[in-house]
Amino acid sequence: MTVNDVLSLVDTYRPCLIGTSDKTNWLYTIEKEVCEHMSRYGEPRSPAEDFNLETELSLGKEYLDMYVYYVISMIDLANQDVAMYNNSCSFFNEMLSSWKKKWRREHLPQTTSV
Repeated sequence: MTVNDVLSLVDTYRPCLIGTSDKTNWLYTIEKEVCEHMSRYGEPRSPAEDFNLETELSLGKEYLDMYVYYVISMIDLANQDVAMYNNSCSFFNEMLSSWKKKWRREHLPQTTSV
């Protein structure tokens, strides 16, 4: 899944006058957070240095909505639409939290109690 895949959906769901470069920068922000979490819990990773429309994102298509909702929430914030921001941010935060829990479950060693 590429940056362009995400931005195409964002433009479908939330058309706006905000430029592609701003949306790409927002995507870089969340990609950086994803990579830091992966690195912290077992798999060293960093976002692509040349982050552009063709860059492959770290998470697969099953997490496309998470990336989309992050950009949508930033659009809502930029538009000063607090109600929409709260809704889209809630969706994003729930998806991010679920992904983080799943990642830790699958990548941290199992502990046994004595």
